[in-house]
Amino acid sequence: MIPHIERGEASIVVAISTEGRKKAAAVMGTVSLGNKSIKGVAQVREANNNKPPLQKFMEQTPKLILPTDDILKKELVNGHEVKLWVSRSTGEMGVSVDDSYIRKDISPQEGKRVTLQALRMVKSEVAKMPDGTLLTNTPTTADGLGNSRERLYERAGFGPIFDEVMMSVVKNGKMTPITSEQHQYLMRNGHYNQR
Repeated sequence: MIPHIERGEASIVVAISTEGRKKAAAVMGTVSLGNKSIKGVAQVREANNNKPPLQKFMEQTPKLILPTDDILKKELVNGHEVKLWVSRSTGEMGVSVDDSYIRKDISPQEGKRVTLQALRMVKSEVAKMPDGTLLTNTPTTADGLGNSRERLYERAGFGPIFDEVMMSVVKNGKMTPITSEQHQYLMRNGHYNQR
């Protein structure tokens, strides 16, 4: 219930801030009644933003599971065999070309075609996976192209590399990047379905 003030003055200033996705409003005001004056500042946030970011992430992420099946998919691209594999026991996903993880004897144009086909294969297989499927990847650096592989896996939907591993969780048939910190938080809070 709002008190009724018959005499006096009131001034209220509302400042709205939108920093990134977060929205907040600060209400500053002074109420004077006779010889008494009350000053105050209150910060009001959207109810959705009151939770810590990791808790919000956990609530928006399905329970983690490992892939339900081993996957081995092969396709030919300009005479090069592209293999996509996913391990049921670890969630590790990898792509090889002509049975190698190291780039050799492929022109830049062929490499682009192979890369695009590999991304299509990943997208196609991920679309069939249940929500919450945890996928990991360790981009090989043996041939000096680890950074470019890391960028390709990020394009596919893996999170930033940490301790040589990149992670992703499947949501609505698509890969959603997760960081090591997010993964550890999910594990600590029992957000994992055992098979």
